Amino acid sequence: MDKKSTGIKLIEWIKENRRSFFSMLATGLVAVILVLFVYTRIQTINSLASDKLDMARKIISSGDMEHGLSAIDDVINTYKNSPAVYRAMLVKASYFINQKKYEDAEHILKVYITTAKPEIVRPIGYPLLINLYDDKNNNEQAISVSKDFLAKYPNNYLVPSVMENMARLYELANKKEEAGQIYKDIVEKFPQTVYANRASEKLNK
Repeated sequence: MDKKSTGIKLIEWIKENRRSFFSMLATGLVAVILVLFVYTRIQTINSLASDKLDMARKIISSGDMEHGLSAIDDVINTYKNSPAVYRAMLVKASYFINQKKYEDAEHILKVYITTAKPEIVRPIGYPLLINLYDDKNNNEQAISVSKDFLAKYPNNYLVPSVMENMARLYELANKKEEAGQIYKDIVEKFPQTVYANRASEKLNK
């Protein structure tokens, strides 16, 4: 069947089923308009959330912590599931760690590493959680979180830095053998990197 014959048959079908055809066409147009509206709405919300987060950071940088944290809370509570919300959580957790408000920071980070979207950003929360326990001199917990991270994200770009820090934590705990093994793993897995160079220096000592 050639294209001309197909076109004629299609026109005839449309004439015979005019009401059904235009009904399907209208339904399709409504669906496209709805998709465009939702997409535009999401993009607008994300943009507004990012702008407010940037403003909150500037307020904090100026030294006005009270209003800065209030602005961050506004982002978190108003723009749920926006990417800016999860960035805001990290900013707030970092502030709490600096202020030694460990329980508040721990809660935020645990929520972040289990709920942040897209999932690809979740590993970013682990170094902060490790740092929190390290700051509390809780080496065992810091090492435990490090192991959890390495088990879940063995190919993440943060792996060498987490491994290097975990070796340091083992050294602080006077577990030289465990630290040495990690330094050896770093040299083997990440040759010709600054991490491997530093690990080699540690092993040579």
